[in-house]
Amino acid sequence: MSKLVVIELGEGNFEQQGFPVTLHITEDGKSYDTKIDTKITGNLPAAPQVEQSYIRWQSRYRRLGLPMRLEDSDTEVTNISDAQRIRDRIDECREAGDIFSDYFNDWLKSQSFTSIREKLFQKIKSDEKIRILLQTDNYLLRKFPWSVWELLLQDYKYAEIALSPRKYEPPSEKYKLRKQKIKILAIIGNSQGINVEADKQILNQQLPDANIEFLVEPTRNQLNDKLWEQSWDILFFAGHSESQDDANQGWIKINKNEILSIEDLKFALNKAINKGLSLAIFNSCDGLGLAAELSAMQIPQMIVMREPIPDEVAHEFLKHFLKAFACGQSLYLAVREARERLQGLESKFPCASWLPVIFQNPACQPLNWVRHNYALKFPTVMAASVAVAVLVLGVRYLGLLQPLELKAYDQMMQLRPDEGIDSRILVVEVTQNDIDAQDHKERGGSSLTVSTLTKLVEQIQKYKPRYIGLVQDLDTPNQVTFRKNLEKLFEENPNLYALCREKYIAQGDVSGNLPSPPDAFGFSDVYTDDDQVIRRYVWYRNTQDPRCTNQSAFSLMLALQYLQDKGTQYQVISNNQLRIGNLILPRLQKRAGGYQRLDNRGYQILLNYRTAARKLNNITKYTPVENFISSHPPSELSDLVKDRIVLIGVTDEEFAKDKLFQTPYNQKIVPVWVHAQMISQILSAVEDQRPLLRVWSAWEDVLWICGWSLVGSYLAPLRTTPGNVKRCEIKLPYFYGLSSLNQGFGFFTE
Repeated sequence: MSKLVVIELGEGNFEQQGFPVTLHITEDGKSYDTKIDTKITGNLPAAPQVEQSYIRWQSRYRRLGLPMRLEDSDTEVTNISDAQRIRDRIDECREAGDIFSDYFNDWLKSQSFTSIREKLFQKIKSDEKIRILLQTDNYLLRKFPWSVWELLLQDYKYAEIALSPRKYEPPSEKYKLRKQKIKILAIIGNSQGINVEADKQILNQQLPDANIEFLVEPTRNQLNDKLWEQSWDILFFAGHSESQDDANQGWIKINKNEILSIEDLKFALNKAINKGLSLAIFNSCDGLGLAAELSAMQIPQMIVMREPIPDEVAHEFLKHFLKAFACGQSLYLAVREARERLQGLESKFPCASWLPVIFQNPACQPLNWVRHNYALKFPTVMAASVAVAVLVLGVRYLGLLQPLELKAYDQMMQLRPDEGIDSRILVVEVTQNDIDAQDHKERGGSSLTVSTLTKLVEQIQKYKPRYIGLVQDLDTPNQVTFRKNLEKLFEENPNLYALCREKYIAQGDVSGNLPSPPDAFGFSDVYTDDDQVIRRYVWYRNTQDPRCTNQSAFSLMLALQYLQDKGTQYQVISNNQLRIGNLILPRLQKRAGGYQRLDNRGYQILLNYRTAARKLNNITKYTPVENFISSHPPSELSDLVKDRIVLIGVTDEEFAKDKLFQTPYNQKIVPVWVHAQMISQILSAVEDQRPLLRVWSAWEDVLWICGWSLVGSYLAPLRTTPGNVKRCEIKLPYFYGLSSLNQGFGFFTE
């Protein structure tokens, strides 16, 4: 809970009377003049030494000779003696400031003020946020740096003092912070001797989401028109300014030739305030006179400088204030943080942290960068969540979200780590060199001639492979001769398997019968989604084709034979499910995960790709055909082949350009690598307990969507301030991690 403390200082003087004091304490957000929780009176006695010590400090400060935002500031250091003189003046100023601070705090410890101090300690906890309004019309009390009050420095770390007039009214029209981008009118006045370009850069850097319009050295008429014609949330001025000695009037120099008072812009400023102008920032010298005039127009709040301000100090204050304010700090705490950070400059600019001050209209609440960031009530959140969830589920049921969900699935697949190569498989690559080395007429449309294929298989068999798989288009001009040789090849090599591709086998044969034995052929059907991406693996089909009687996939046959040789049995159980060891292959239904219009012919599972070095086409060991045909060292070939599944297929993408398959990884691969992925998936799931990709049930999908709609209902009201963006950025890696964890355990859940 935050508190509002109003310290009203009545008419008086330092020489004889002192000042009557009235303390009001209430909860912040209430109007203290109607709902006062605590009210007590006291007195600050006459203290001429306080007034004199301040005037002495002010005199020392104004003769420092530092680069100020006063038009007549002459700060050029021409020689060593000038530099020494400035150092001496800095020491004198710092000493005078210490003397004033001592007198000032002694004054606030006066016996007649004790009741005020004790009531503050009694009613306010040290960790509460406090806005303290100092209501006074005495120009010297406004000049005092109340931030040196030990009560604030030592006891209340979340308090900041603002000045306020004793007489005030609310704006004629209640101001509201617009829901869209904050609008800022930034006036860059005469820049002689100062660097106002830095102010522009700071505004742009610290407030990237604000709508800032810069007026650089405008004429009076241009400034007047901007205030009349548009509505603004914040008015900013950087340049030269000054105030009368009694701080009741001030001027700004808007260009080289024009100096304006607030009175000169009275009607335009009144119009701007009535249209929503909530905060004026004068990052310029000696602004209390400007604040006094503007407060009479009932502007909600201002930030000004009590004294002339060095250029570097002005830049540092602006940078730190905007950064804290835009990140969600309250106006008061943002000013305190920025003001206290100026202490780091006080070796060069003594008492720099004394300069910034807030001027507040008590009838208005302080401007917050995220004013409309409100908490929704639980029933509202639930109703919105249910409505969104029902809408999403309905649209999803119609299949309208399937393309987006599949793309999201692809993105999550790409985030998974490499798993390295599968050492149980060897790919014998038919490269372009291998193709070119053969007789074109004998080869026909195939990548290998009959003689080359026969010789290759013979050579591979020397090194004792478990099984050999031909991922080849067996299409030659002389079909009769080819068929006889192929039958002989299969008869002599019982561990040889091939694709069941009737388009290429027995072309011209009316019967369409495959070369015997038919069990050596498995189908190679591949189902792609609408975007032509392979995400599924068809391992069994429940319809027979006279040209391919085997209902098992080529890749499944090789995997099962390999596993059976190693002692892992398989069997068909209820509902035609296949159990391999302890693994049961699931079957994708028509509605499964992100799929709502699935072509679920046969028995399909999601293809759980593996990568090595972020590639899909090097997940096994591989070597070209020429290494077997030529005199390659037998020992090396034996290490590659022995006890492995050997796949023979074209890897030259130009030759196989009509047969390339798109994958979720945005990589196109040739058929031999697709079958290698399928075989590796089965072997890894059985032997390595690598999870298969599964889908949640319908009710789990509903819970998942409802949960995220609830999260969305919470996040939606948050404004995109840097603070909220940072919090969301912190959470996003956890969301990605959760999704990756899901896929790590094999769940496909968009």
